[in-house]
Amino acid sequence: MTFTAPVVPAMRNLREVIHSQAIQPTFQPVVRLEDGVVKAYEALARFDKAHFPSPADAFAAAMEAGVGVDLELLALERAFTYLDEMPAGAWLSANLSVEALLDPRVSETLMAHAARGIAVELTEHTQVHDYPALVKVTERLRSAGILLAVDDAGAGFASLSHILQLRPDIIKLDITLTRGIDTDPVRMALARSLVGFAEDIGAMLIAEGIETVAEHEKLRALGVKLGQGYFMARPGPLPARAEITADGILIGGA
Repeated sequence: MTFTAPVVPAMRNLREVIHSQAIQPTFQPVVRLEDGVVKAYEALARFDKAHFPSPADAFAAAMEAGVGVDLELLALERAFTYLDEMPAGAWLSANLSVEALLDPRVSETLMAHAARGIAVELTEHTQVHDYPALVKVTERLRSAGILLAVDDAGAGFASLSHILQLRPDIIKLDITLTRGIDTDPVRMALARSLVGFAEDIGAMLIAEGIETVAEHEKLRALGVKLGQGYFMARPGPLPARAEITADGILIGGA
């Protein structure tokens, strides 16, 4: 017997979200660990909990229903409506799967905003079967000034393959490597090696998921220059201009 009842509400909620564009972007700053200067904001999609308990549930349901790229495109478009509110000198980073990045609608939306200071974070966790096609798209975006980031570095095979094949501008150190790094020699060694690797290929390295002062200080000591996490600031609305100092430091962010 097949139980389909849970799918029906999910499909109804997906249609409602897409039709009414019911996604609220929230933003988490990426800061320079040395002095707290905000260098970027990562846009994160949030949904009414009446529709989906979490963003992961929403995107999983959309993928299951065959409209995953449509939902990602909507999240991207909603995030871009806030470009005019971005602090000067900070870029806006948006998460996209490989499937979305290969969709012409998504790439054209990115190209239309290429001059606005944006980055794409590749979030794919599965094997890519056509890297030449993906490289063709990413090189076009990068030639227009869009930064390319590979997310979750160190978390699995896919992120390392992306780094080798795509030669990104940004590498994001996965939260599983950041968590507890101040007390774990193995995590320290891996982070140190990735610092050197990123420098060798001319990429920026961003540590995700920094939650304690000890993690923050250890990452600085290892040479990691950029980071994000609850220790600095939780995801939320973009700050008002008055909350950013002349040096670009987020007031009350820590």
